[in-house]
Order: sequence, then structure tokens, then C-alpha cells
Amino acid sequence: RGREKPMNALRIYRASGPLSRCVSRLASRSPSAPHRLFHELTSAPRKKYSEDELADHSWRQTNHIWTEEEICQRMGTANVKHIPQNLSDRVVQGIVKHVLYRGFNWVTGYTAENPPVKSIEWRLIFLEAFAGVPGFVAAGFRHFRSLRMLERDHGFIFSLLEEAENERMHLLVCMKMFHANALTRFMVIASQAVATPALMLLYVIKPQSLHRFVGYLEETAVHTYTNIVAATEKPGTHVHEAWKDLPAPDIAVQYWKMTENAKWVDCLKRMLADESHHRDVNHTFASMGNEMYYGKDNPFIHEHFADHDHHVKRRVETLLKTALSDLNQQKTRSTSALAQQLES
Repeated sequence: RGREKPMNALRIYRASGPLSRCVSRLASRSPSAPHRLFHELTSAPRKKYSEDELADHSWRQTNHIWTEEEICQRMGTANVKHIPQNLSDRVVQGIVKHVLYRGFNWVTGYTAENPPVKSIEWRLIFLEAFAGVPGFVAAGFRHFRSLRMLERDHGFIFSLLEEAENERMHLLVCMKMFHANALTRFMVIASQAVATPALMLLYVIKPQSLHRFVGYLEETAVHTYTNIVAATEKPGTHVHEAWKDLPAPDIAVQYWKMTENAKWVDCLKRMLADESHHRDVNHTFASMGNEMYYGKDNPFIHEHFADHDHHVKRRVETLLKTALSDLNQQKTRSTSALAQQLES
């Protein structure tokens, strides 16, 4: 009976014309029968998409597909550090380096020389869960500013959202390899509860300081991933014994378009490359004055166009290969001598 009232209410608007006829037909329907449009929108999708299919980002925020040469170049930038230019930079660097990095090492028991496996697992889950917050915070503020000022954003929002999505994918990849216990989950929730309002306040005070904070944070992430990769490939270490033969999870293979025989260490190298790019992007944004930060185009927007074009090209090639394969399977073959001669 509760559903009858909206239908009766629709009858009040009966008069004449096409609209009244539409309303009458809607009101005459059985109260228990859902409208076809609403039913289609709320019913389950016609196709069940797997995690592997959803890990392919060619249909949404397009991530960069690293080549082996690019990965080697990025690994060579592990010691690239930004030199603080003012008091604000020195304060932010001190917080990241002396409070967060060293404090986190002490809590997790992480050592750069031969880190325990458990310390890395806990560290990566917490690091990636935290790293996905600043980009989304900055993108949200720029989104609302664009609406408030009635002007375009010049492509910054896309880079910030792609960064946040990239960090979230790092976390999902790690969760395919590691287990998060109750303490880890609590720490992730607590860090979001504390860090999100703090990062929002920092952005309100000075947006460039938030980007500088992320830049220094990514420097430590690149340093950590470099040590982990080196330890994984060095015989005799804890992680080498545990991870040397581990295959890459399927969502990582799809996300970075790796080969089917890719190993877990190949994922770590791509995470390192991603973090190094985030480091460069955020230090660049932090070094901009307000006029350039709000009035000029995003200096990295060309990379997004190139990545999108690459994904489109790869998608077209895949579709063509599939079509040719299907066509070849459906060909009718003749046993005549002339047909065999033409095929040869």
C-alpha cells in the first residue's frame, strides 16, 4: 500500500496533451510492477566483469605503460632529491624524513640492508593506502575552485586523480600478495581519519606545501622500493628467498600490460617508476607560483595524451588480431588441387 500513494499522486496532473497521456499510462501500471527503465538501471549488469578486465585502465584514467628502458632510467633516479628552497620546504622535509620515515622504520622493524618480509608487507600496505589520499584531496579542491571561479582547471585535476588512482591500484596489487590483519586495517583507518583533514588544512593554507610534502614523501617511497627491488634480486636476503619465484598477480599484469610470465619483482619495479613520476610531478607543482599554478596549463598534460593514444593503438591492434583470428577460423577450406595451389 505504501507504493500506491505516488501513483495516485500522479493522477492529480491529468489534463490533456502528450504529457498527461504519459502520466496516465504510468499511473495505470500495477503498483508492484517496477518501471522498466528503473529496473534496467538497478538490475545487475548484463556482463560480469572480472578483476582482470577492470584492471585494464584504457577505458578510464589512463596509466603509463613502462618500458624496460624507462624502468632502468627511473631506477637510476633513486638518489635524486629536491633541495629545500625556503623555511617551509625545510619544515616539510624534516617532518617527512625525520618523523614519518624514520619513525615508520622503527615501528615496522624495516632495515634497508636486509629487510624482514613482514616489515615490507606491512609497510607497503600502509604506504600505498596513505599515498592515495593527497592527490584526491588536491583534485577535489581544484574541482571546487573551478566551479566556484567559473573557469577551466587547465588539466591539473586529471593528473591528480590519475595519481590517486595509481596509488589505489598499487594497494590493490599488494592486497593480492599480502594479508592485512586487524591491526593493519585499524592503522589504515586511523591514518585516513588523521591525515585527510590535516592535508586539507595544509592545502587551504598553501597548496604548494601539500605538493612539496607529497614530493618528499615520494622520494622516500622511491628509496624504499629501490632497496626492496635490490634485496629481492640479491641471493641470501629474506625477500629473495620468499619472493624470487613469486608470479605477478593478474590485475598487475593487466594494469601494466606485462607478459604472462611476469614476476612479483617486476611489479615492484613498476611501482618504483610510478612513485618516481609522482615525485617529479609534485615537486614541479610545488615550485609553481600561484599565477602559473592556477592560470597556466598543466606541464604534464602531454603525457596523458600520449598514454591515451598508446592505449587506443593497442586496443585497435588487439581488436584487429581477434577479428583476423575469427575470420581464419570461419574460412571454408577446399580440398581441390586449385585451392591448395592458391593457398601455397
